[in-house]
Amino acid sequence: MKSKFRLCCFGALNTLLLVISAFGQAPDGQSQQEHFARSFALTPAGTLIVNNDKGSIHIEGTAGDQVVVNVEKKFDGSDADRKWWMANTHVTFENDPAKVRVSVEYPVVRCDSGCVQNEHSNYSGAVELTIQAPRRTNLELAGHKPDMRISATDGDIRIRSHKSPIEIAATTGGISIDTDKETVRLRDVNLRGPLKLQMEKGEAVIEAKSLGNEVNINTEKGSVVLRVPANTAFTVDYAGGRRASFHSDLPITSDAGYRTGELRGSVNGGGTRLNLRTEKGSISIETLR
Repeated sequence: MKSKFRLCCFGALNTLLLVISAFGQAPDGQSQQEHFARSFALTPAGTLIVNNDKGSIHIEGTAGDQVVVNVEKKFDGSDADRKWWMANTHVTFENDPAKVRVSVEYPVVRCDSGCVQNEHSNYSGAVELTIQAPRRTNLELAGHKPDMRISATDGDIRIRSHKSPIEIAATTGGISIDTDKETVRLRDVNLRGPLKLQMEKGEAVIEAKSLGNEVNINTEKGSVVLRVPANTAFTVDYAGGRRASFHSDLPITSDAGYRTGELRGSVNGGGTRLNLRTEKGSISIETLR
């Protein structure tokens, strides 16, 4: 019985080690350092998932098949707080051949009433993530207010944020952004698939060299500018509230005409459907120069 018990435990331990090796979930001493890097192989058209509530998420598409994550912990405060914060701020990784996940966990303490607050208040700390990823990678990013920048990728992009400044440049693929406020800048993008922008307030400028199969823009009281080449063919379906405004540099042909708060028509014979909605904001279509 004793030898069987040892064999059983040894097998279970091997299984646990294999799981940790495959998914990278076990914390390590490296994750508590101020600066470190990790790399993972990723198949073409794989997915990179990043969660970071503050600091930054900067991603650049590169040649090769490796995701390289450079981590830098930034802290401003006393030496005692620094030691505590470094020890309790964790960057975790999970991976398999088709997916890499990077998550930042910041230290918090829960009050008796259920609220969440920092245990130490006289400091500021955040994690900056600078990532190189294979160009053909799909991205899923989430965070409360990190600075987000993406460039030179060929894949779909999904972003959920509360108030992150977002910049996307020189990408190809579908783009979906759900944000409450701040700024959104898209430049030199080729849309392949849908474009979705859900923004409560803030400013968005979208410079698209081509439109995909559908565009959905919805803002409560933000300002959105969509710039496209003059020969772009699309169909407009606009609806706005009493305090909203709409403008187009390109002439829109409409059989029904323009009614207060509504416009449906085509540009250059019609094409990609543009569903534009705002309650108290402004939406403009301009010529890309």
